[in-house]
Amino acid sequence: MRGLKKILLALLLSVFLTGSIFTATTWEDQVIYFIMIDRFSNGDLSNDDMGYGEAGTDNSRYNGGDLAGIIERLDYIKGLGATAIWITPPVANQWWNPWVNYGGYHGYWARDFRMIDEHFGDVALYKRLVEAAHDKGLLVIQDIVPNHVGDYFRFVDGQFELNSESVPTSSPEQHPFSLNDFNNHRDESIYHWTPDIYDFNDPYQKLNYQMSGLDDLNTENPVVISALKDSFTFWIEEADIDGLRIDTVIYVPLEFWDEFLNGEEGIYEAAAKNGKPEFITFGEAWVRSDPFDDAGEMVIKEFFEAGMNSMLDFPLNIELRSVFKEGKPTANIGYRLEARQSHFDQTRLLTFIDNHDMERFLKGSGLANLKQALAFIFTIPGIPVIYYGTEQGFVETRAAMFAGGFESGEIDHFDSQSELYRYISELVMLRQEYPALRYGEVKVLKTDPNGPGIFVYSIEHNEEKIFVLMNTSGERRILANLDTGLGVGQLIKPIYTFNSLSKSYPVEQGGKLVMAMNPRSVYVGIASEETREVETPEIKFNANLEDFQRIDSTYTVTGTASGASSARIIFDMRIEEAEDIEIVSGEWSYEWDISKFDPGIHSILFKVYGDTRRESIYSDDYRVILDIPELLLASIPDPEGDDCGPECRYKYPTDITFKNQMDLLEVEVKQIGASMVLGIRIKDLTDSWGPQNGFDHVTFQIFVDDPNRKGSTDLPFLNATMPDGLDWDYFIFANGWSIVAYSSEGSGPKSFGTPISLTPLVQTNRMNNEVILRIPGETVGRPESFEGFNIYVTTWDFDGIEAVYRDIYAEPKSYHFGGGSKEDPYIMDDILIRIE
Repeated sequence: MRGLKKILLALLLSVFLTGSIFTATTWEDQVIYFIMIDRFSNGDLSNDDMGYGEAGTDNSRYNGGDLAGIIERLDYIKGLGATAIWITPPVANQWWNPWVNYGGYHGYWARDFRMIDEHFGDVALYKRLVEAAHDKGLLVIQDIVPNHVGDYFRFVDGQFELNSESVPTSSPEQHPFSLNDFNNHRDESIYHWTPDIYDFNDPYQKLNYQMSGLDDLNTENPVVISALKDSFTFWIEEADIDGLRIDTVIYVPLEFWDEFLNGEEGIYEAAAKNGKPEFITFGEAWVRSDPFDDAGEMVIKEFFEAGMNSMLDFPLNIELRSVFKEGKPTANIGYRLEARQSHFDQTRLLTFIDNHDMERFLKGSGLANLKQALAFIFTIPGIPVIYYGTEQGFVETRAAMFAGGFESGEIDHFDSQSELYRYISELVMLRQEYPALRYGEVKVLKTDPNGPGIFVYSIEHNEEKIFVLMNTSGERRILANLDTGLGVGQLIKPIYTFNSLSKSYPVEQGGKLVMAMNPRSVYVGIASEETREVETPEIKFNANLEDFQRIDSTYTVTGTASGASSARIIFDMRIEEAEDIEIVSGEWSYEWDISKFDPGIHSILFKVYGDTRRESIYSDDYRVILDIPELLLASIPDPEGDDCGPECRYKYPTDITFKNQMDLLEVEVKQIGASMVLGIRIKDLTDSWGPQNGFDHVTFQIFVDDPNRKGSTDLPFLNATMPDGLDWDYFIFANGWSIVAYSSEGSGPKSFGTPISLTPLVQTNRMNNEVILRIPGETVGRPESFEGFNIYVTTWDFDGIEAVYRDIYAEPKSYHFGGGSKEDPYIMDDILIRIE
């Protein structure tokens, strides 16, 4: 029956998609598939290489993907369930920039905004692509970049310099952007004529300086505004596109967007004339909100007010990656759901788990984590975006889908029977079947404040009430006392499950739901009118605990009970680790050794049994705060100025944002309960790029050696091994954008190992130039003691866009190290700590 229902839904969805959707598009109903043109499909081999050395199979060069290839794969995209495609900028680009040793295959280094790049095709082919997509019921969104062009000039020590060896030209070819010689064109003020941004927290620099050397357009100049309007309305009128994704919007004054979008001869006017009153515009404002703060949402709100009718939801993206990938508290994402709903129309936010500018979700994570994250974005209001290759389990950010491209393994990757392709297709059908998932009001019902675990929310729309229940932990958890708002005995029936039993659950006394949840599981259920009789035994139970009571040492919990023979105490809903409690003459006690727990908020629940094990109830939830004293284990200093590699011949990259962030000065190790806390002090702590973890241009590789385990000696991707004959059992990779952990199982010179989902918490102390990592005991195997442990800390830098360590060459470049070769150790500085 369920299979027949899916078939009927697919047929209805097909009718819906191929109807007249282009004159009255409801974007809230769409699912977008995001394509990097050069890496998706190579349909025309003749345009792969223009003979300038700009093409190849590595990540820095054009690989061969083109518009013809996308046309060939439209059925593959539609089969996934996508209803729209978003393509990276197809316009003519700077092909190769010798200043950074990198190419413009990605499309964001414009040479001519009104011309299709020769590697991709031409305007006529682009029109064919849009027409073919429309014929198949697919909308087309084009990526645009009004903030900048390519990197054609720079200022070195205040002196202007043209990029004379830029390929294929040393300036844009489109007027007025071709007026880029400061010595001859400064008065036209097409550009801001500024150096690179070196402090992204400086509002003036952000709006006027060059981002990563890209020539910053003077978007206050009426000539530039007019030219940009003309450039991008051209594609609406000529190619019949349905929307625009707008790059780097936070680097352009807000006033520009109102004029660009709403002004005379602007985007919305052109769209209306072309019969597209629902034309979508969504901006890329890469902003974050700290946990339980909504600063990022307030920035996004400004762009809605400036004229955008949609926005990419970066605050949610950053939070969901920390929760589903890194194992951070589910309470964090619960707050984020409430924040987005309170500030704006959440149905107009585009949700995503990764994109072309960050490491793939699967890099440092497991398949179940990815499936949970996908289930999340498909069961909340917003417009889901799937980045190409997600459905094929890609790990490399910009790997090619076609044989012969970067990290393709010399095979095509268009398997419509792959596990993830089918999984996403099922989520699309679920979303289309239940309008509440697209339009409903979200209410967060239960979260875990201390780490991975239970995460529950409901969504209501008209007569539909849907419950989404997840366990983000790698262990079974018990969900009790969930207030559903339903009547006793009313059934919650499954409409989608992953790693969970597909069964109905009756609501118990007080409207509460009880469910044992498997590791990394998803249960999506709908409130039905059906009921089932529920029996509640006459058991009463009390614990002498106050909500949010503070405990700082071993503590005896006491209480009373009636009608009860025994009980089990359950900490943090970990049902597998519950401990027995004996009830004698209606009284009980339990001595709690808090040294085996991490500091912070913990939940306590009791399962109480009557005369038989078949008679049981769950107590109320109790929450306590553990204030565990810290114990200093080691403090090791390191000389200043030795951040120059093993033989002291390495040089930092030349970009202005690099200081001495990789110079280790001291590492202090403390123990707080079961947690290990590392305080890493460095020469320069910077956050030039606004990283969510508060520091940039340094990645800490932390290798933990448990003397009671046998681990690995190779340091993954660092061209080095552990010092002094040691091995490592746990590896923590920590930079400003990502913190992941691995066990040594499956590791090697070219493999990080097996991901561990519970990763360290991070904070920075700018006064002391210190990065502080609290490593939960669970991350490092919950040892009885840290005595005899060895910790090896190294520094280097990681390219988040490439999702690889930065390479080293004989001479340093803007974003590459100098003084060595790619075969040398990727270690700028290091410290070995031995815990006695």
